Amino acid sequence: MKSIKKWKKKNLLLWIVVLGLFVWSQPVTAQVDGKPSLDFPMEEELIQKAKETVKAYEMGNWDALREHSDADAMFYNLGSYDSLSLKETINYWSKGREIATPVLAEDGVWLGVTVPEGPREGNWVLHWGYNTLSYPNGETISFPYHVALKFKDDKVSRAHFYYDNNRIIRGLGYEIRPPFDEELNDSLSQGDKSGNH
Repeated sequence: MKSIKKWKKKNLLLWIVVLGLFVWSQPVTAQVDGKPSLDFPMEEELIQKAKETVKAYEMGNWDALREHSDADAMFYNLGSYDSLSLKETINYWSKGREIATPVLAEDGVWLGVTVPEGPREGNWVLHWGYNTLSYPNGETISFPYHVALKFKDDKVSRAHFYYDNNRIIRGLGYEIRPPFDEELNDSLSQGDKSGNH
């Protein structure tokens, strides 16, 4: 009797472990199909093009940005925008130059990756760096950023930007407060006068 209970416990434990591993691996395998590789034929060429593209942003060289980008390129996560076309991105960055000048640190990290299949299939260049925005009044705001550039042939087709926008907002002297903070506190302290709860 004891051996049957022991066997059932071991069997149950084994199934829990197997199911746990299955559940854990699902998000990982769903993200990238196939095995990403750090070595692919155009790696050095694409890293150079990625560097030139990022430099075009820094210098405000929109002709170079157009030259290195696919006509249908999309740019994601800039400011408060979900996505922008190449033309919209250039307009956004041009407006930004009216209030701040970016300077990118020279010691950024560059990594070429190819994904053979799935929703992220293609050649990518990943870049981590540091941006300093200089304002006319002499103030500066520095923040780390990451950009993932996807290439179609030898041109940027997608650019995903990641940085802490709150750091910039706070650096400009703005306070960030939760929405409806005052309204929630007022309604809680006064109670519901309608009698509804």
